[in-house]
Amino acid sequence: MKVPNGMSRSLGLRRVVPSAGPLLSPGADQHEGPELSEGRRACAPKGLTIIELLVALAFMAVLAAGIVGLAVAILKGNAKSQSNDTAVYLALDKLESLRNKAYSSVAVGTVTEAYGTISVAGVSTPYQGFQRTTVVTDNTPATGMKRVVVTVISRRGSSVSQEMIIGQ
Repeated sequence: MKVPNGMSRSLGLRRVVPSAGPLLSPGADQHEGPELSEGRRACAPKGLTIIELLVALAFMAVLAAGIVGLAVAILKGNAKSQSNDTAVYLALDKLESLRNKAYSSVAVGTVTEAYGTISVAGVSTPYQGFQRTTVVTDNTPATGMKRVVVTVISRRGSSVSQEMIIGQ
């Protein structure tokens, strides 16, 4: 009795051909799909092609650039906010020191403290990045009153002004 190719005489089972493709029917030695051009594989490709990899890398690069841009904007915003907070603190500190003086000892005129010369009680180092200008005008808004305007400018370009009225 003649046994078809791929069949075992004793068990009648199909022979399993080790390959990555589908199981072949008895007697079939080649792929029965459409004709493939030379150089193309008969089974489905495994992994990513170079084009798919480049597209994925381009997408990740655009995403990373957006995240880096956002992080830079956040850091700049935080630095500007800290600069504004310090400027407000320095302006209010000057107003408080003038408020604690007697009316007659508050000198009329303009005083400018240059960058690196502003010192605050309790702080050992001067504030390097700020300039503070204090303007005191007499009899404003009324007789017997002094108007005090303190303007603090940071080297980052932000400016803060605070004012108060001192009366006799």
